[in-house]
Amino acid sequence: MTNKDAIKVLTELLTYCSATSLDAVNYTIAVLEKLEEQGVSEPLNTDFSKLNK
Repeated sequence: MTNKDAIKVLTELLTYCSATSLDAVNYTIAVLEKLEEQGVSEPLNTDFSKLNK
């Protein structure tokens, strides 16, 4: 699964989330979008030790 796939599903889930979960889901979407912008499309298969700091 890529970031784009996860973002799409999480965005759809926002409709069904309880109010107490919205912040966490929105945060997760923002993190995945930031990773995507930085060129990390599959974070679970990425060696982060090789990324520039």
